[in-house]
Amino acid sequence: MILDKKVIIVTGGSGLLGREIIKDITSKGGIAINVDIGVETNLKNRNIKADITSEISVEETISLVYQNFGKIDGLVNNAYPRTEDWGAVFEEIQYSTWQKNVDMQMNAVFLFIQKIAPYLIESKGSVVSMASIYGVVGNDMSLYENTKIKTAPAYTAIKGGLLILHAIYQLIMGARELDLTVYHREVFLIIKIQYL
Repeated sequence: MILDKKVIIVTGGSGLLGREIIKDITSKGGIAINVDIGVETNLKNRNIKADITSEISVEETISLVYQNFGKIDGLVNNAYPRTEDWGAVFEEIQYSTWQKNVDMQMNAVFLFIQKIAPYLIESKGSVVSMASIYGVVGNDMSLYENTKIKTAPAYTAIKGGLLILHAIYQLIMGARELDLTVYHREVFLIIKIQYL
């Protein structure tokens, strides 16, 4: 199997997309670890309660996985935390809300990659982060009129930032490939960095 015994951390693994990612990893022989703020830690069930915006929580999570599984082969940055006012119209967005969303979504990805990088270099592992075509072009809010979907201007900035963040990591970490592919069921780009 393609992911035979590969230990892969999936942030936000309890969400809609996260559950499918975990199912896919497992179906390919991998060991998927769900790291989510909404679960209780239970290693038998491969769940770890963690706050991806907390440096201490991220470090403890990585250490717990490494101690219990002996290696870490991959990270899927899938968590999608956001403020309660996510989707507010541009003119009504509070600056503090903008900052918090960037911090929770983009800065948390930076933090997790930075802390896990030595383990992935050791295992020649990979990082996958969820980005969006809206990180390349601004999202057209009119597409979502008369729907329950709330889009936010911060979304485009954050997803664009993730694309650049991975490009920077490719240069810094000496990665040998950066694949951009379209996730088959969503309007997501999957960015993969494989360390040498």
